[in-house]
Amino acid sequence: MSKNRARDRAAQAHMKATGARRARASRAVDTTTGSEPTLGFAAFLLDTSIPVDRDHGLDDAATMEQLFAALVARSAVSVERDGHPYSAYFEVHVVPPVGSRPGDSPAGWRNAAALVLVVARRPWRLEDESDQVITDAYRAARETLNRHWPGLPEEHSPAALPLHLLAALRGRLTEEAAQALLQELKDSATFRTHTIGADPDVDPANW
Repeated sequence: MSKNRARDRAAQAHMKATGARRARASRAVDTTTGSEPTLGFAAFLLDTSIPVDRDHGLDDAATMEQLFAALVARSAVSVERDGHPYSAYFEVHVVPPVGSRPGDSPAGWRNAAALVLVVARRPWRLEDESDQVITDAYRAARETLNRHWPGLPEEHSPAALPLHLLAALRGRLTEEAAQALLQELKDSATFRTHTIGADPDVDPANW
C-alpha cells in the first residue's frame, strides 16, 4: 500500500472516530506521521501540439507559444486531487520540443513543449508525492489546453515527463545532474511566464 493511500485511510478512520472534517483529519494524521505539508516544487516537461493557425484576436505582438504558456500557467488554479483542490503556482518555460519530427503532430497542428515547475504546499516526504503533484498539474494543464483548443486527436494528447525521468533517459542519474539539466532547460527557453494571482502562500514573490 502506498503511503498516500495509507494516509487517506488513516484520515478516514480519524473522521469516523472524531467526526472531524477531512481537512482537519488529514492534518491530524500528518502531524502524527511526520508528513505535514511543506513548500516545495516538482518539475516536468509538457509536450503537446498547438494549432498552426493563430487564434482569432491574438495580439499581433504575441505568439501561439506565448499563448500556450499563458494557458498552462493559468491552469494552476484548477489543480486538484480526488475532487479536493489545492493551491499551486506554475512557472512555465517554453522550450524547443524534445525529439519532435514533422509527422509528430496531426494536420493543422504543430509541436510545442514547456518545462513546468509546480510550487505547492504538500507532504513532499511521502514517497510518491512528487509524481502525484506532477500528475495533478498535468491533468489541469491538459484539460485547460483541450478546452481552449478542442479537436486534438487522443493519440496526440498532451504528455508529461517528470524531470527525473527525462534526466535518466539522458544518462544523468544523480540529483546534481538532474538539477543541471533543469538549468539547461531554463536557459534554452524562448519564453517564460508564471501563474498570475496565485495563492500568496505558494507564490515565490511572497517568500
